Amino acid sequence: MKAAEKTSTSLARIDWLNTAIQTLSDAGIGAVSIVQLANTLGVTRGSFYHHFTDREDLLRAMLNHWEMKWTVDIREEVRKLELPPAEKLLALVQSIRNNKAADYDAPFRAWALHDPLAHAVLEKVDVFRLDYIRSLFEAADFEGLDAENRARLLLYYEMSDPAFFVARDPETEDRLIEKRLGLLLQPDNTEEKDHEVDNA
Repeated sequence: MKAAEKTSTSLARIDWLNTAIQTLSDAGIGAVSIVQLANTLGVTRGSFYHHFTDREDLLRAMLNHWEMKWTVDIREEVRKLELPPAEKLLALVQSIRNNKAADYDAPFRAWALHDPLAHAVLEKVDVFRLDYIRSLFEAADFEGLDAENRARLLLYYEMSDPAFFVARDPETEDRLIEKRLGLLLQPDNTEEKDHEVDNA
């Protein structure tokens, strides 16, 4: 069914959320208005109020949807897998990409620069993500700042990748992921090298 043919009763809450998030991605939070969304969906504004009390309610729902779908649900999907830590890290990266989690990160972060509510949710999401990724590196026998640094590098890369790089063919992307994780899972021999220099 085309958007213009939808009625207020056939539209679900998720239709409004998906349209609002896509509008945020395309044009920024200022473009997310009830009138604009209704026009995009091809319905009257009355349909909106079947699902949300007002625009503020919609904005809160968008933030909650972003947090749950592209953070909590992905963590739960990977957490349930009975795999060694290194393989769980690979599964996490694949889930991030399969769910296109990073595709919407930049617009939500841009929103958070000017909105206290969005900023608070962003901070919560960042802590949640980093804590989980760090726990996987710790399970792979990395400790302290070493585990923290590896977790940050992986998180920074995966969530910013779509904004910086044009996607390659799937086979090349898979090889890049494997090599990147291979580097991050290499033991840190810095202390051993420093010790060798001291004893030279």
